Amino acid sequence: MERPEQHITEKKSQRIFENIVPVEWVCRDIKPDYGVDYLVEVFEKNQSTGKTFFVQLKGSTQEITNNTFEKQFTVKNLEYYSSLSIPVMIICVSVTDSKIWGIWANRLLDSITLKENQKSTLIKLGKEYLLNEEKFLKLISESALSKKLGINANTSFPIAERLNNNLVKWLEHKFTESVSTKFTNLPTHLNLDYSLFENGDLSLKITTPTFSKELIIKNLKDDNPFLYRPHFDSKDINEYNKDALFFIAIAMAKHDIKGSLEILIELISEVDFKDKEKFLSLDPFGLLINAQLIDEVKLYNRLLEKIIQLNLIDLFFIFNLAYFYVNPIKYRHYRIQNLKSVIQKNDEPKFLATCYYNLGNILRENLESYEPFDCYIKAIKLWPNYLERDYWWREFAGIIFAKGHYAFSEKFYKKSQTLVKNKGIGKEYNRLVRVDSKETYLVNALIADCLFFQGKFKEAHNYFELYFKNNSNSSQEWILKDMICMELMNGDLNNLTFNREQSLLLCEQGLKASSADDSIEKFEESIKSNPLNGLSWFNLGVSKDKKGLNEEALFAFITTSMIQEWDKEAQFNAITICFTQQNFDLLQAMLLFIFEKHGEFVINDLTDYIMQKNIPLENKTHLVNGFTEMFEVIKNVAQQRI
Repeated sequence: MERPEQHITEKKSQRIFENIVPVEWVCRDIKPDYGVDYLVEVFEKNQSTGKTFFVQLKGSTQEITNNTFEKQFTVKNLEYYSSLSIPVMIICVSVTDSKIWGIWANRLLDSITLKENQKSTLIKLGKEYLLNEEKFLKLISESALSKKLGINANTSFPIAERLNNNLVKWLEHKFTESVSTKFTNLPTHLNLDYSLFENGDLSLKITTPTFSKELIIKNLKDDNPFLYRPHFDSKDINEYNKDALFFIAIAMAKHDIKGSLEILIELISEVDFKDKEKFLSLDPFGLLINAQLIDEVKLYNRLLEKIIQLNLIDLFFIFNLAYFYVNPIKYRHYRIQNLKSVIQKNDEPKFLATCYYNLGNILRENLESYEPFDCYIKAIKLWPNYLERDYWWREFAGIIFAKGHYAFSEKFYKKSQTLVKNKGIGKEYNRLVRVDSKETYLVNALIADCLFFQGKFKEAHNYFELYFKNNSNSSQEWILKDMICMELMNGDLNNLTFNREQSLLLCEQGLKASSADDSIEKFEESIKSNPLNGLSWFNLGVSKDKKGLNEEALFAFITTSMIQEWDKEAQFNAITICFTQQNFDLLQAMLLFIFEKHGEFVINDLTDYIMQKNIPLENKTHLVNGFTEMFEVIKNVAQQRI
């Protein structure tokens, strides 16, 4: 029985291919053949590297001319290669010449222009795709297995080749870890496709699998000196290569952000950002996100510093805004540093007002400082229109509240509400803020808080009710404060004239009293003189707890916790009573409140508090374990509320 010629060619091609594969590697036949013939596993020193790739083997007896192998491939097969996450290498073998060509196929379809409904395409692999054992190993090491991009350049005329040489020098120096200029047969490519118009203008199309841009380069002559410079110089930026370098940097940002940022830093002074396309292409948010992935945020900020130096105001705002978008807390120091730098370089009132306002918003996180107060005031002095913006009043009210000026803060919050209701000038201004739809009516709660600290508990309760009516997912702080307001109203403590000195004097007498009953009496009198005396409430709670009056002690400790949000001891006393009395509704509310105020590590402080108690160790460990489990639940609940 005669053996088919096709089988003989196939067997010969297999042997020729396997001769260039290291003997320690494993080539597994894939049967049946669904478009690939082998799965190759790479080994080093007899150990698997975990790297694998497919091989589609094509053997042929065709006549080879100019070291070029030609093969027709179906579009369907090329689409299949594109869909695979594992690298696919096409190996073509001339069994008559014993020559091998190789190309990565995953992105091969992207480099081909197809007509509508085209079923197949001719692939030509020239001498640059020829492989021997050494080139095969190098191709694998610099391939999809290392995620490098090949450079495909269509330079069919001299001036294109010279311009391409200049651009390739930039690629070789700035993207050493992400591109290979030696191997064109890689899975993914940066394509540089040049063509010449009749008027002498040069067209350059830059493409990657995720990017495409065509440029027109005018007035580039064959005798232009810059085309003949043999050595790379990062200062070599001119009107002929600057646009190409700009869009190459944008195209490569997802593959090698370090190289892209380095090019942009060199280039930024030469780019015309009045060109809307260039302005929008820059994408500072994407640049920062990619820089963050490889810890190159400092390099991103160097670009931003260059933007400040060049006084590119529009670019500055969007680049500095990217920090707010990506991680406002982590990059707070960059935001502050950049705003202060740009303020020193500018004297335009409206721009400076915006900078001071934004700086105030960042600095207001430190409620002990007067610097944010100064920034807000400078903003309205430089640009009085801020006084017509509801958010300026609302945010300034927060600064005033932190300084203990509750009546003024109340007025400022109400002013912000008036501007919103009247839809005044403030509505004509846009700004980017983090919006939480659950907190739309937050100002009502903030006004209630101001009233609470003025002792106007009935009014505070009314504003809390407005807040709760429009917000089903309220902060535990507001719920607990409203509970206190209702209790104090019932106790005839609403809207009293504070006598702080008298209250402190009575509190001292309570601390020195000889009996628990006398102490309680003095603390209660102290509270009537000043219902916001946290020290009296705390000691009242201690005295009530000693007498076994658990509910009254609990209320006193919760009240202390709301008046003195920093007072962890009062808060821990409250949750301990809730736990022992099995008041689980209040326990959950207090745990959520503590988590909101102090963060997840407050469990360590609570553990210290419990371990210092004069109770048996077994009870202590029981409490610690119980609270630890509850805090895990509370943590999950709190995260769902965010």
